[in-house]
Amino acid sequence: MLKKCIRCFLPAAGLLLMLFACGDVTTPQAAENANKTITLIDHAGKEVTIPAQPRRVVIDQVPLIATYVMFHGGSAPYIVGLSGNVLAAVSQTALVDIAPEIKSVSTAHYTNGELNVEQLLNLKPDVVFFSAGNTARGELFAKAGIPAVGFSTNGDPTTLYADWLRLLEKVFRQPGKMNGMIKYGDKLIADVAKRASSVPDKRRKKMMILFNYNNGELRVSGSRKHFGYHWLRTVNVLNAAESVQGVTAVNLEQVYGWQPELIVMPGNGQCSITPSEVIENTVEGADFSPLRAVGDGKVYSSELGLWSWYTPNPDAPLVVLWLAKLAYPDLFADMDLKKKTFEYYHMFYHYDLTAAQIDAVYRGVLPNG
Repeated sequence: MLKKCIRCFLPAAGLLLMLFACGDVTTPQAAENANKTITLIDHAGKEVTIPAQPRRVVIDQVPLIATYVMFHGGSAPYIVGLSGNVLAAVSQTALVDIAPEIKSVSTAHYTNGELNVEQLLNLKPDVVFFSAGNTARGELFAKAGIPAVGFSTNGDPTTLYADWLRLLEKVFRQPGKMNGMIKYGDKLIADVAKRASSVPDKRRKKMMILFNYNNGELRVSGSRKHFGYHWLRTVNVLNAAESVQGVTAVNLEQVYGWQPELIVMPGNGQCSITPSEVIENTVEGADFSPLRAVGDGKVYSSELGLWSWYTPNPDAPLVVLWLAKLAYPDLFADMDLKKKTFEYYHMFYHYDLTAAQIDAVYRGVLPNG
């Protein structure tokens, strides 16, 4: 349930909100001709012509919904279609409390996870947002005559979220709307990265991202070519899986050899197991007990945040701070992660998280948050 103006936990948030909000928001003129179109260049480098006032939006299988909600200040207007998998995942998060209208969005255009173009056309979309790297999908939309804007899913998630927000500014013709948010996020990430960079090589922690475990297959995030590489590099930790590329399947013997000091997992929606299952060694078909991180109880998951904190997402500045505090708690002891999260959601989603919601995001994280 939406909560407004809880000031006891946020003495400065009102002032910060005014500073970031003033001057950034512009809105399309309601009196303009609804048939007008605009042309923009999407992240695939394609020239796309879309309605100047899109009012029926479908988000294809790209993790954009949380960014979309942030862009719209804590709501999800105009969304008429989502992937069923995405809707199922976000229904377990605070996102459906922030923007409850998401729960009524159609998923009928997907059958067993596969897109049904005829059903999609029944939604009469003005525009579809999709992964720019999925060229086959882009061609499918073009053939069906559906305007489609590609959002990049390659690169550094600490900057991609800003690229997504900038592209949404173009789609909705609100240039500069997210200036304050992006400036705030860039500063927080830069401050955390600068402090973490002071850790000497011999004291850098070895961290492993356990991407998922399904049907006996363990996948981790290795070096380069995927988001985990960038997250870990930003907070100056050693990637225990550095010897493998991208998100790849490995066996437990390899992980035993790496001996990570900390393990983090993306959370529900991508990772099918939980930190408690790893620590208690109850994962069927896998023995995690020889791992140092397991013995020390240093296995963590964001439990989603808003969708997944592994993929590019608008909470990127919080993800960086969270990882830095996991790795170097003494160095970041003065930065209250839970309070910072409350402030962040208040300012940019216009939503006051409850203590229970914050605990759900940071379950298993350092006791002092």
